[in-house]
Amino acid sequence: MNCKIGKLTAWFAAAVLVFGIASTASAQVFTGRVDVTVEDTTGGRLPGVNVDLTGPATQTQVTDAEGQAHFLNLPVGTYTVKAALSGFNTFTNTQVVVGTGSATPLMVRMAVAGTAETVNVTAATPIIDLKRETTTTNVTLEELQNIPTARDPWVIMQTVPTIFVDRVNVGGSESGQQSNYLGKGSVGSDNTWSIDGVPITDMGATGSTPTYYDFDMFQEMSITTGGANAQNPTPGVQLNLVLKKGSNTPHGNARYYFENEGLQANNMDPTLARTIGGTNPECISSNFTKHCGNRTDSYKDYGFDLGGPILKDKLWAWGTIGKTNPRILTLLGTPDETILKNYAFKADGQATTNLRGNFTFFEGNKEKFGRGASPTHPSETTWNQSGPTKYYKGEGNFVVGQNLFVAGRYAYISGGFSLTPVGGLDKDFYKDDAGVWHNSYYFYSTKRPQHFAGADASYFTGKHELKFGFSWRKTPVDSISQVTGHKIITIWNGYPDMLAYAQQDWAQTTDARYVQGFITDTLSMNRLTVIGGIRFDRQTSSYLQTSVAAVPSFPLLPAVAAAAVPNAYTFNNVTPRVGITYALDDSRKTIARASYAMFASQLPGSAAGFVSPIQPYTYVYYNAVDKNGNGVADLNEIDFAAGVQGSNEVDLAHPGVRATNNKVADISVPRTNEAMFGVDRELMPNFGVSATLTYRYMNNFLWAPRNGVTPASYVQTGTFAGTFPEVGSVSVPFYGATSALPGYTQQNRPDYHQRYLGFELSATKRMANHWMGRFGFASTSWNEYFDGPNAILDKTPTRSASGQFATPFQAAGPLVNGGPVVTRSTGSGKSDIYLLPPKYQLTANGMYQGPWGIDLGANLVFRQGYGEPFFRSRINARDPVIANKNLLLAKGPDQFRLDAVTSLDARVEKMFKFGTTSVAFDFDVFNLFNNATVLGKQYDARLTSYDTIQEIMNPRIARLGVRFFF
Repeated sequence: MNCKIGKLTAWFAAAVLVFGIASTASAQVFTGRVDVTVEDTTGGRLPGVNVDLTGPATQTQVTDAEGQAHFLNLPVGTYTVKAALSGFNTFTNTQVVVGTGSATPLMVRMAVAGTAETVNVTAATPIIDLKRETTTTNVTLEELQNIPTARDPWVIMQTVPTIFVDRVNVGGSESGQQSNYLGKGSVGSDNTWSIDGVPITDMGATGSTPTYYDFDMFQEMSITTGGANAQNPTPGVQLNLVLKKGSNTPHGNARYYFENEGLQANNMDPTLARTIGGTNPECISSNFTKHCGNRTDSYKDYGFDLGGPILKDKLWAWGTIGKTNPRILTLLGTPDETILKNYAFKADGQATTNLRGNFTFFEGNKEKFGRGASPTHPSETTWNQSGPTKYYKGEGNFVVGQNLFVAGRYAYISGGFSLTPVGGLDKDFYKDDAGVWHNSYYFYSTKRPQHFAGADASYFTGKHELKFGFSWRKTPVDSISQVTGHKIITIWNGYPDMLAYAQQDWAQTTDARYVQGFITDTLSMNRLTVIGGIRFDRQTSSYLQTSVAAVPSFPLLPAVAAAAVPNAYTFNNVTPRVGITYALDDSRKTIARASYAMFASQLPGSAAGFVSPIQPYTYVYYNAVDKNGNGVADLNEIDFAAGVQGSNEVDLAHPGVRATNNKVADISVPRTNEAMFGVDRELMPNFGVSATLTYRYMNNFLWAPRNGVTPASYVQTGTFAGTFPEVGSVSVPFYGATSALPGYTQQNRPDYHQRYLGFELSATKRMANHWMGRFGFASTSWNEYFDGPNAILDKTPTRSASGQFATPFQAAGPLVNGGPVVTRSTGSGKSDIYLLPPKYQLTANGMYQGPWGIDLGANLVFRQGYGEPFFRSRINARDPVIANKNLLLAKGPDQFRLDAVTSLDARVEKMFKFGTTSVAFDFDVFNLFNNATVLGKQYDARLTSYDTIQEIMNPRIARLGVRFFF
């Protein structure tokens, strides 16, 4: 499939090449800027003023004919600005704050020289940004260090009210595994991650991060959820992690945090514990009064960082070493331990005020013992994980004259990991009638390196600022998944009756390329700012030659060699962005905003695997009866005479022949159109509020129907009826296709779209007058619509829909026109979580500096509970496309919801100060009210464990910490 580039695309691409400037177009902006306007006391602009900026970076500019000077690509921090002109008093402001991606305006009024030689200004710079065209939350170092959190990026993201996360992290209980999270009507594969402006998103698990982090390595985090910035590539959540750096002032930080069982409460009622926690030996020995439920067994977090000058004003260095070690227990007492080791080094140099550069190295190594532990995955079926990720980055910043600012970057990321089952590679594994796995599990290994090169530039001319850029990125993925033992997976079917699945190993090698460019023009006219931009994206995914071995004793699963398929997917897109801001008063304390943006979704790097004859979960299955009591189907227990009972990705009409029938039609990328309206108000110095209304219309979705199948192919083949706890009596029809051809075709889904409508309020108070805080509230709806009969293929309602990319269409979802979009999360160690957009979500955090060095902090997250989509698995619909279906028993994904989640954390801190050195003793309490909110259940009515609780919120736990910093 190739999408044609129209004339507009061609002209735009040519223009970018002519400019010859590369950019981190796919990256988040990780630096900030200061825009200085100099006037005399009558309001007349003053050209020719020397403006010096000092702090984390040093620059000098001279105001232009408009009386303006611009300082770009500034590291985050607090600066001093000094303005001098012969005949006028010198102006100095020592509190100019620069945040990630922000434009800090500074108005300088210079009086004719008199008795005073210098005018010193200590007033804080404005907290609202006149040029802001995005919804962005900057989380500063003060907040990261002083608010009690579980100390990972995911718990920070959940403090943004329009982001909802699939798990509740109590004191670090979930910091050993990534969370799944969604933004404003965007899928998880549209999320992006960046370190210091370089995109690092794992394109083998698109939307996730390729590594884990030492929390104290961050100077700031910037989280963008929407808006018209042409540098933001996708409609998803854009997270940029800004690392610390060295400066002329030596600085350092060391910490040690600790939790254990003795600091933890119990939040499970003994009656409930007897029901669902009875197999935990420590719970039983305490007569079900202690050590029951999901718990933290221990938690340690320690490390240090140090930065300072090598050559003052010329060369600086910073480095860090950190280790985080959470060990948790599942509901049944199964251990899950994680060791995160992190190392980083950063060197910055400045040859002249117009030439700066830096080099960064970072290594994140995750070792995990018991990954995937849950009530359905006892210890032997969990994984041990290993594999470090390394990050190398070089950057140069150039100032050419007074008007041109250029930054260029190159980075290499070595990614990959392996998952080895604790039960070993020689055992067959099985699932019993309660849905619990035994013996062992799959083996998995993957390599995911990344290469990136890009740059961006800004050019000032009169009232215009032009930004333009270009970037290139390569993300190959080489993965293999193997079934242990004899390649036979056993599923009990009313033991001793069983189903024996002979499954072939899976391997995949792909190579993705991303070429992106943008150009914007910002026109500033007094209180009005107009921003117009356009970006170009070319995304390709190619399949490389791959092979897998045959499954012994099963001729239907022969060895397969897959040929290379270059550019199996190619998307070329031009997306416009427009933003307008207007200051409603001369003081510029009230700003009205409006913007429009079109986004193209992110192509997963391994999407090309769809066209390969080697597909995941390729199997045939037979009936079997366990005769020797070992729980698995041995070869002599399989009923070969009865024939194949079902298969996946195997053409039974042509036994032994393995060729792909999957095709990619002439498709185009999924699109999001966004309109956003907002008002920002600075209520007082250092305190601002914001209100934003966001509307999104998403269409052009992809799906992969079975070849030869249309909506007319499906007929009702039966009705499932019964009475079940919670859902009551049900009668649900199910459907099957009358015929089908082998293979699937990826195509755009007709007559289908989604809409998102969200309202958010936020307030930010910088640290001043002994307190700081950040507050947010959001109410959202995200629904799907079927505009015609062609939007629904299989009318059988299921708990959630199949994914868009590289996934055969096998589940339609709830099929409620105008109903909420539901996303199934299956992260490691989780029961099935079904994310529904919360109709209400409240976040708040803050710190108060009290007398005698006693500081108080708190962090609150309150949101509506997620869905309970009760269903019945293994419904035989006599369907040649998929024989056994998961039938939704509820009337919709939101008919039943779990209880709302309330998580309140608190801190009491004693601070000792010795000049510029401080020592803090922290006492943090997480889940202060000791809530035992249910987070997941067994929703499958076929299993004997139906409707049982699978996960509850971890109990209250205290964390002891000591910090030393200067």
